[in-house]
Amino acid sequence: MANVYVFLGPPGAGKGTLGELFCRDSGAIHVSTGQLLRDEMAQGSDLGLQVKDLIARGALVSDDIVAAMVAKRLSQPDIKAHGVLLDGFPRTVPQAEMLSTILAKSGDVMAAVLLIEADDAMLMGRLTSRRMCPNKQCEAIYNVQTNPPRQEGICDRCGAALIQRSDDSEETARGRLKVYDEQTRPLVDYYQGKGQLVRMHSGDVAVDVNYGRLKAALKR
Repeated sequence: MANVYVFLGPPGAGKGTLGELFCRDSGAIHVSTGQLLRDEMAQGSDLGLQVKDLIARGALVSDDIVAAMVAKRLSQPDIKAHGVLLDGFPRTVPQAEMLSTILAKSGDVMAAVLLIEADDAMLMGRLTSRRMCPNKQCEAIYNVQTNPPRQEGICDRCGAALIQRSDDSEETARGRLKVYDEQTRPLVDYYQGKGQLVRMHSGDVAVDVNYGRLKAALKR
């Protein structure tokens, strides 16, 4: 039986950085649906071939396929031994219901759904200050305000020159926050209704301060 954690929060709230710290300290395995898609395609599995065909045709990967990949990953021994932090799933109420069915069958437990909240002004500052490692084997994310690299413009992990994504403009950032609110609000209400939601506020403070808030929230 594994403990399953889901972190929700707007872009720029620090989910990635806080999730990395959480997995480091708790031993939970970080599982990204994007990485699952890439892994299944690389392995040439039945699911991977379906995904590859859909992408080649410009079609969206269905919830059923994503749920099947998540269920497959949750069945593996490292997850059973250490627990898991899901990244990118669920994003909608139907996906949350699918996850509930998966956990009922696997015997795993939803330990907590953490909602990381933050002020819009701070989110805008973070989103437009973000820098990313372009190395596909790394893809580390930094923020020049709150989580800068040790050497300006250079990735701490692999030494690649950092880039600013084209979609990190102020206009695009506002659009992303609007879409997040519209899509995620029903999901927040869903988990609130099930008594599984806990909240924390991510402030414009040092990462270790926000991480302390996260640990306190998960103990409630």
